[in-house]
Amino acid sequence: MADKKEEKITTYGVRYLGSKSKILPLIMQVIDDLDKEDMKVIDVFTGTTRVAQALKMRGYDVTTSDLSWASVVYSEAFICNNGNVSHLQQYIDQLNLVPAKADWLTNNYCDVDIQVDKRIYDMITVPKKDKKTKKPVKNEKGEIIMVTKKAKTYKLVKEDVNIKVWHPKNGAKADAIRDEIEFMEIEPWEKSYLIACLIFALDKLDNTVGLQQAYLKGWKSDRYKKDLVLTAIPSIEGMKGQHLCGDALKLAYPQASVAYLDPPYTAADYSTYYHIWDSIARWDKPQVSLKTNRRIDRVKQKTNEHWDKSMKSPWYSKKTALEATKQLIDRLPVRYCVFSYSDEGLIKYDDMKNLCSQYEDYKFHEQSHDRHVMSRIGAGGAEADNADKKKNVEYVIVIDKGEQVDSEDITADFTGEIF
Repeated sequence: MADKKEEKITTYGVRYLGSKSKILPLIMQVIDDLDKEDMKVIDVFTGTTRVAQALKMRGYDVTTSDLSWASVVYSEAFICNNGNVSHLQQYIDQLNLVPAKADWLTNNYCDVDIQVDKRIYDMITVPKKDKKTKKPVKNEKGEIIMVTKKAKTYKLVKEDVNIKVWHPKNGAKADAIRDEIEFMEIEPWEKSYLIACLIFALDKLDNTVGLQQAYLKGWKSDRYKKDLVLTAIPSIEGMKGQHLCGDALKLAYPQASVAYLDPPYTAADYSTYYHIWDSIARWDKPQVSLKTNRRIDRVKQKTNEHWDKSMKSPWYSKKTALEATKQLIDRLPVRYCVFSYSDEGLIKYDDMKNLCSQYEDYKFHEQSHDRHVMSRIGAGGAEADNADKKKNVEYVIVIDKGEQVDSEDITADFTGEIF
């Protein structure tokens, strides 16, 4: 295989965990080199569609899918059209002239003061126990060492929180623009294109590190002061693709030669990490909760009657990720499954290799690169596992199933009860 690591492939998207920009040339090279019957590819966990964009540029007929509502917008903007978007500039110009009017975004994310319940746990003193034997640990004098830890009991107090994701002037402008798009009498994909332009513009002005799971305290960058202005996002010329929104273990996929799979690497729940983009895509102006003003149906609490459990993915748990991957590979109507896999993934390397060995043939391609900045933020920070690790290994795995599964033989309404 020729070395194409230096090849530059330009794609477009908001900041997103698990971006494939660094290994995109390798992914394309691997797919190009497969002995395919046709040019049809399924991008199963499309996210911001960057891999799908690269595939479309290369002449592939692409089907994308994802749980995320925002992915519908991205795919319809980049994949589900033939690349002719020049006629939409008139609408962008029109939207930039819409007077600002504060609404849902401004009221929830633009320098907003809220109060939330905070648990203050009681503290108790207990004997320190050996991690292996579970027996009390003693000092040199034979005395049991006591330690202080949290009790299970707590009291609730009110905590004042200020949310600064966007400047109020930009929130009000975005609210007005999104309302205007909602009532435009244009094609659905054209609306999605304009919504994508809005999301891209907001992504350049927000006061976050790219995630909507936690926000920065105070204004950390001067970019929030800039005015929100919509610009046309680049179009991708090529065959008009299609998008399926929903659970990959339930969707009825069309026949194809290749499926590209890039499930989450960690327990990071994308439905909570990018909830604002999903809300802008659907524009249902939901109730919000928690200190991040997360949409209420993404608050994962047993007592929350609004919790949308359809957003729960088996790839967010070590207990279910491997079996879900097996189920997915088996049900996809393709011969080849090209799988992005990280050495920091929930599925252990040996388990992944054992899974691959169950099929007719497989091959691992690898490339190392610097770890994402978010791997060193939160979740324990400097104390987290692998906190000092500077690089990780990314694998592109080809699984050859030997023959394509007939899409008519696939159970499209798989219940996922094993999870």
